[in-house]
Amino acid sequence: MYRQLAIGALASHLKEGDMCFRAGVLILALCCSAQAQISPTGPPQNAPPAETMQPAPAQSEDEARQKLAASGYSDVRELARTSDGGWTAKALVNGRTSTVDLNPKGEVRSRD
Repeated sequence: MYRQLAIGALASHLKEGDMCFRAGVLILALCCSAQAQISPTGPPQNAPPAETMQPAPAQSEDEARQKLAASGYSDVRELARTSDGGWTAKALVNGRTSTVDLNPKGEVRSRD
């Protein structure tokens, strides 16, 4: 916006007969305006940091197994969907069997 104002002020101070220069200034102003409207790649400026974003819920049995494995659980068995849309299973962690829950928010918790 400031670029447009500065370019517009410059153009208004030129002689009326210098139409070619005015056209150039106008094209430059349009290019600057178009460039300012291009959205950047990556997350939006107001997006929360990645570490505070909630994990996605597991929609399938395979996704649930992958999330449990990524949380350090192995030998996942008796995997079952819970009434709230989460998952529960028996799994090994630190060499012992534990009952583990994967809630609908994607958070993993051990009950034992």
